[in-house]
Amino acid sequence: MSILAVGCAKKNSPIDNSLAGRDVWLVNTNDIIHFGAEKDKIKSIDTPVFIPVHDVRLDDNALVYAFHHKGVTKVYPQSVMGMHEIVNDRIESYYYSISFCPRTESTLAWNRLINGTITEFGVSGMLYRENLIPYDRSTMSHWSQMKNLCINGTLIGFQPETGLIVETTLALVKNAYPDAIILDHESCSEGSCGAGSGREFGNPGTEDETTILPPEARYFGVLKEENLLLFELALFNDATHVIETRFRNMNLVIAGNSEEHFFLAFIKNQKINARAYYAVQNSLPVVMKDDLGNEYDMFGVIVKGPDTGVRLSSPAAFLAQTFAWQTLLNSITVYE
Repeated sequence: MSILAVGCAKKNSPIDNSLAGRDVWLVNTNDIIHFGAEKDKIKSIDTPVFIPVHDVRLDDNALVYAFHHKGVTKVYPQSVMGMHEIVNDRIESYYYSISFCPRTESTLAWNRLINGTITEFGVSGMLYRENLIPYDRSTMSHWSQMKNLCINGTLIGFQPETGLIVETTLALVKNAYPDAIILDHESCSEGSCGAGSGREFGNPGTEDETTILPPEARYFGVLKEENLLLFELALFNDATHVIETRFRNMNLVIAGNSEEHFFLAFIKNQKINARAYYAVQNSLPVVMKDDLGNEYDMFGVIVKGPDTGVRLSSPAAFLAQTFAWQTLLNSITVYE
């Protein structure tokens, strides 16, 4: 197997602090939809309430986003994320935000501790090439979600730390993590939440002759700075599959299962010294093991073996629509 470059890389210049002005952007503002829109017309959830995952009134096939920290698993239904787009949350002393862009179907988890300050993210009302532009309420800086980058304001050029967020089904979470808790938001309505606010989107134009990616609806991508490694979801058909590869000085382990609907990316832990990783079938939450006898769950936590309790770190990695990958990022590599 190999990797095939299908995009041309553009080297970015170092960020100069003199760029940190209100009117300076790292992207072409002509590509921003609703430029200058009213902030918080779509309201983020800043005081989330959770209930046991088995108590939620939601179809088992519903898509959800799962986040795990220090033994706590929190779940965010896509239906709620589609109305609010951002949830500001915490687990113990770890503060993070979950962002979801309905148009590009992309989701990230950002660490809210930035330059020593705990901030909140809100919905700016603007879209860069149809992708969400959050803003942080501490500095009023604007961020590109899929670029994972501050594109305007005093933090311009800053890349936030990301956490592993897993898109999957409610049924899988109930089975694999029965003690998980899920965001409860039954009282939400379009009027009270600011949903249905009249967003307009352009034509992504992915069906013309200039398309450089095969016409898959979505890809799983690993992002390093603005360099992208993409995986076709067909690589993970029929069963859980594990792929080991190297990209931009990262030794990666990719695990996925299209039928179960999960796609994961981990960075190898050099202290463990495992030489190979293998898929594990029908044993959720365990999805893979290594040649040292360690078994790993969906969040990269070793739940059995000589290194029990160690967790693999994860790069910025998420699912998104094909057109979004193509239009937002310049250096694209497709794994083959």
